[in-house]
Amino acid sequence: MKTAFVLVDAKGPEILHRTGITAPDSFIYLAVDGEKSKVFFDAREYDVQSQKIQRTGNDIQVERLEPYMQKTFSETLVNILKHFSITEAKISPNMPYALASALKDAGIALVVHDYESERDKKTEQEITDMIEAQRVNESAFALVYDILSQSIIDKGFIVFGGKVLTSEYVKHRLRTHLLEQGYDCPDGIIVASGEQTARPHDEGSGPLLPNEAIIIDIFPRSEKTGFYADMTRTFVKGTPSKELAELFTAVQEVQKEIADSVAVGEVCSTVHARTVDAFKKRGYPTSPEKGFMHGTGHSLGLSVHEGPRINAICDVAIESGMALTVEPGLYCPGVGGVRIEDVVVFHLDGTKENITQFNQSFFIP
Repeated sequence: MKTAFVLVDAKGPEILHRTGITAPDSFIYLAVDGEKSKVFFDAREYDVQSQKIQRTGNDIQVERLEPYMQKTFSETLVNILKHFSITEAKISPNMPYALASALKDAGIALVVHDYESERDKKTEQEITDMIEAQRVNESAFALVYDILSQSIIDKGFIVFGGKVLTSEYVKHRLRTHLLEQGYDCPDGIIVASGEQTARPHDEGSGPLLPNEAIIIDIFPRSEKTGFYADMTRTFVKGTPSKELAELFTAVQEVQKEIADSVAVGEVCSTVHARTVDAFKKRGYPTSPEKGFMHGTGHSLGLSVHEGPRINAICDVAIESGMALTVEPGLYCPGVGGVRIEDVVVFHLDGTKENITQFNQSFFIP
């Protein structure tokens, strides 16, 4: 039996991690242990992708697709695997059903491979790329902070430049700013206020409300390296209620406690249990309906949400080379929600660094 790692994608994290490149259309990656990995491109892409591979320094052979082409892409994939005598394919769980079915029908055994875990530990260069992405992300938060600082409260609305400030306007400004820095937001942006903030992943819409929580969660991706940044801050334009101010205090204390204490060797579920206990000690519920209702954090890299995840069921131990978010939050209908998120990286030399440096006030008069 001859086994190969087989990926078919254009820009996904699995193929980017394995090859170092992306393409406008899906391409085929084939790797057999002990042999040089291969990628396949037709005449439209062959030259440019050969140059990109050469620039990466990756030892990957670029093959022309035309000698293997059949009527359909599925048939072409089968033809390539049969040409190289592949009898077992280690595929991604994200492989399209039609392609997987074609391989199975051709008599090729399929094994779902955990490509995501290959990215658990980052190199120092990858950590450097992520720090660069976080600096750009912080510049986006500085833009939001400036907009809120320059706004006024008038007749129950936040007004900026003579117009009511809306979630849609802020998202537009953020996307424009990030694109100018070479970053996109393929997974969206959260700019939510008021009751929307009591729902953790409500992306937000409509006017931003004064004296209420405004959750800003930005997770841009570098178009150059493919690495994501991730950061959340919660602001109030005006004066928060007593209950809302107390949420800020609790979340700020717990977030700092966990970010400062999380360490190599700790099991992710144990870290999460400490977060739960910290909120319980402060008198807040930790149920799916109210209070602290999600995981403490997640790994970050070529996807915005990667493994391991800091939650109740993840039994993975933290290792050097990992990059993890620490983002506890409290969500209380009728009061609002507060979330604060930093990224903590564990360098290969064993040192730890919180790479998030944005420390502006949460309350903006």
